Amino acid sequence: MISMLTLLFPFMASGESLPEPLSLEAALETSHNPLHFDLVEIDQHLRAARAEMGIQQGDNGFSLDLVGRIREVGLSDAADDDDESNDSAASLILSKPLYDFGLQNSRETQLELQLQALEQQKRLVIEQRRLRIMEQYFAVLNADNDFISENEALAIGFIRYDNAVQDQELGLVAAIEVVRLQSEYEVIRQKRYLAEHQQRLTRAILAESMGYPGQLPSDLDIPQIDTRRKLSGDIEALVAQALQRSQEARVVSANTQAARAAIGIAEATDNPSLELEFQVSSYERESRLRDDWRASLYFQIPLYSSSPGNNVDLAKARYRQAIADQQQLQSHLRLEVLGLWQKIQQLGFKIQGKIVEQDYRDRYLDRSRAEYELEFKTDLGDSMVLYSRSNTERLRALYAFELAYQRLVSLVGIDFLDQFSSTQ
Repeated sequence: MISMLTLLFPFMASGESLPEPLSLEAALETSHNPLHFDLVEIDQHLRAARAEMGIQQGDNGFSLDLVGRIREVGLSDAADDDDESNDSAASLILSKPLYDFGLQNSRETQLELQLQALEQQKRLVIEQRRLRIMEQYFAVLNADNDFISENEALAIGFIRYDNAVQDQELGLVAAIEVVRLQSEYEVIRQKRYLAEHQQRLTRAILAESMGYPGQLPSDLDIPQIDTRRKLSGDIEALVAQALQRSQEARVVSANTQAARAAIGIAEATDNPSLELEFQVSSYERESRLRDDWRASLYFQIPLYSSSPGNNVDLAKARYRQAIADQQQLQSHLRLEVLGLWQKIQQLGFKIQGKIVEQDYRDRYLDRSRAEYELEFKTDLGDSMVLYSRSNTERLRALYAFELAYQRLVSLVGIDFLDQFSSTQ
């Protein structure tokens, strides 16, 4: 197990720090981190289910018991002189259930389906962790971009306020103008400190999600995101694929099948049972009424129950509830696929608009720099801040596009999307 972890996640298995700079691929690999509490919890559920399966299978197998007693008795006056007062005995008992008219098979089937549901649940947990880590990775990049913008705004705000103070000393600016610029500077400074705090908070959240608390990544690679990917306009095909292929659908389907199998257990609970027992005994005190061995066939036929049918009614109610949960998920998936499709389309248009805006801000900034070098009156400071914020908004839309696309991939599969994608 350790060697496998070393091959898959060398920095995790060796106890080393996360790589710096941290790439998105390396961050996503930690979604399989077996030491994270999300996976520890589901692994223990799986361990318990497998143990319960073993117990159930063992109950239907052979059992061998040694039963004994150590006993001394007081002999009566009518006892013979050669009678023994030692009444100790030991018995070896071999037993096995022979037939229960389907109860054991129903229990094993239901446990097997529960185990399959948990295995699907583990895959879902890993998938959800992957998307959550991606979201938080992008949150760190957004926080860094916000800090860059606010830091530039702070520098410009301070220069304006400081120049106004100097001009006031020369009598060139009124005091109220200085106070106005100081007030604006204080607001900008608060935003800058908030952006700085967000940098640390988003990194802490990312480290916790990856299972490396305290190891806050200082430098993150900027991933390359292809916005030219196209989606099919056939929403119904996407929905049908999600209802069949998504991990959420597989989990609720397995839970529904397990609930249905529980009905078979409830119906077979009152069935007759047949059990074989073979016993070999040894006695210290001789008696003609005792057997050295005996073979028995036991049968049990339930005749009356104080709650007839209640077990079946309970199992059927839980099965109907599982069906309702499945239908609820299907409704959610239909709306989520539609929402993701629309969001990806909208973000694609938004990114195109931001690219145009970014080009405009870039050209405007170049002109402001040229005017500044010629000592003309210019808004270079504002141009720098607007350029930075425009870039921040473009990247934020880009990361939102990738996250929405990857969520859709998790629902319908990359192979299905590739059938309709085209790169221009």
